[in-house]
Amino acid sequence: MKRNLFISIQTFVVCMLISYNVVSQDKQMTTYHLQEVTINQDTIPSENYLLTVDDYMNQRNDLQVVKRGGFAFEPIIEGFTDGQIAVSIDGMRVFGACTDKMDPATSYLEPVNLKKLSVLKENESQMYGTALGGTLMAEMKYPDFKKPLEVGIQTAYSSNSNGFDGNVYVEKSISKKWGIRYSGAYRKHDSYSDGNNELVKYTQYEKMNHTFTSTYKLSADEKISALIMYDQGMDIGYPALNMDVSSAKASMANIAYSKHYHNGFFNHLEAKVYYNSIKHVMDDTKRENVAMHMDMPGESTTFGAWALVRKETKNHRISLKGDFYNNHLFADMTMYSPSGGINMYMLTWGDINRNSFALNLQDEWKLDPRLTLLTTARLETASTDLQNEVARKQFETLNYFIDGPRSDLSGSFSALFKYELTSAIESKFGFSYTSRMPSASELYGFYLFNANDRFDYVGTPDLNNEKASSIDFSLRYHRENWQVGFRGKASFIDDYIVGVVDEDYDPMTIGALGVKRFQNVATATTSHMDFFAGVTLSNQLEYNFNLVYENGYIDAIHSPMPYQKPLTIKNRINYQLYKLTSSLYYEYSVGMQSPSEALGEQKTDPYHLINIDLSYPVELKNTRLFLELGVHNVLNSYYVDPFAWNGIPNSGRNIKTSIRFVI
Repeated sequence: MKRNLFISIQTFVVCMLISYNVVSQDKQMTTYHLQEVTINQDTIPSENYLLTVDDYMNQRNDLQVVKRGGFAFEPIIEGFTDGQIAVSIDGMRVFGACTDKMDPATSYLEPVNLKKLSVLKENESQMYGTALGGTLMAEMKYPDFKKPLEVGIQTAYSSNSNGFDGNVYVEKSISKKWGIRYSGAYRKHDSYSDGNNELVKYTQYEKMNHTFTSTYKLSADEKISALIMYDQGMDIGYPALNMDVSSAKASMANIAYSKHYHNGFFNHLEAKVYYNSIKHVMDDTKRENVAMHMDMPGESTTFGAWALVRKETKNHRISLKGDFYNNHLFADMTMYSPSGGINMYMLTWGDINRNSFALNLQDEWKLDPRLTLLTTARLETASTDLQNEVARKQFETLNYFIDGPRSDLSGSFSALFKYELTSAIESKFGFSYTSRMPSASELYGFYLFNANDRFDYVGTPDLNNEKASSIDFSLRYHRENWQVGFRGKASFIDDYIVGVVDEDYDPMTIGALGVKRFQNVATATTSHMDFFAGVTLSNQLEYNFNLVYENGYIDAIHSPMPYQKPLTIKNRINYQLYKLTSSLYYEYSVGMQSPSEALGEQKTDPYHLINIDLSYPVELKNTRLFLELGVHNVLNSYYVDPFAWNGIPNSGRNIKTSIRFVI
């Protein structure tokens, strides 16, 4: 009753205000121009922070997500995930604290504190980490000194989950040299219902975020900046798993220095030191019919530093970067005897400590006015140690004797040619080779339960590096009001790391089908193809189109690679009538027809998805008021995302209303 009353009132107010203002416009039409068409999804929409980071990632064409519930989607870049990609938040390496991957680093972000969220592919990503698939780079918002004071407030309500979303930001220029910015967000959602109007239990979540950034200009070319962020998630449900999360806390901080030189050997210097800590607690106390209650807390602590220098000449733009980070992981599990007997205790991450040092060199060489060569080389050395004596003894039961740290040498090399055939046609061709070290879980994880394929996973301390050779080609044709393009990529992977069933081990998790041990297998291949187009039909109308398809195969286990995007088509039409901006989004997927069943994937049906969004600005004295209405999954379709664990269905029809002020 409370839900229906709230949504009815807010929807009525928004609809009436929009209708009244549109109808009451002067009969003489005023033209409002849409922005120029760009296929650049990195920049977070200015001032409108209604979407969650999960929603934003899910709508992107160059990113896919793994869904385990209604919150904390895990990002995938062209079929690569987890240890195969790198995540950088404001220049910081961040690692989740959950052995079950329930807290990807992106879950601690909010759009209100984000400036850009970029997906960098191999040729561009290696400056931020050694990764086969690329890097997801989040840039935070800092004061821009454009206004003495700016304040934004937004509130929204979602009908399906009885959900509340609110955010606020305050940006203040203390002086011409010093600026500060605060942003805060709070979200609380109950479990949602699917397209059949059936409640999907354990999809609720609650979270809050506080972010403070500051910039001080030492001179016109020199500045110091700082960030402090705190994020806390509470009562987060994961229907695809056996447990939920009672608490997920993240604290992050950094200090950066940058200077531009007009004279000197280098043109630019930038450096940063940072620290972040994540504490994650899994909880099954709210689940029904639990055979054995378990506590599973985890912690991840990272500190690091990096420095970058850049030199520009007539034909070269050279960047040299050195970076270091230390990451410490700890997680344990207590299994309480249901009969009052002896409880069982196990270390799943037994004080895993990794020190990494890397050197990156990048050169953008303009060979002629139409041809540019971008080359990148990265060399990384790391020491990884299982420091806890109890954890070492656990591995001795598996005939692995660990008496000291493990050393790894990894790195990458890539070359990308950018060629402008004409003023309207541009192409890119690149190749890369990457060798990445195994992740902490792949080396020293101990009986990590994977709820998707229902196997316990055990690390292998003597794994080899995973290596990939990739080729990449793209072609883009553009005119003043439209563009069309194609991109294709193929990767050939040696020593692919995957869980392989080991009959010699017995599972520990109740209901587990067996044990898989991380192993290197001979070869795997994957390919990616996407086609995009965009056109501005008039000053009020634009259209964007995207088609994506991926395919991969692991020879050794005779299985498709996991997380390969089935054929998916996305369309968006933006239309402006007077001041009313409307957006129609249509997505079609053929569904997962060739799942990696050996790794827990399931077939999914094709689906159609339609979203409609409306926004109307109201000019008030010294204030801008925006009235917004969104209807997502208009047809109330029942559908399962191809990468959703255990076939968890998506939300059914959801009406979202929002009011925001910018002062």
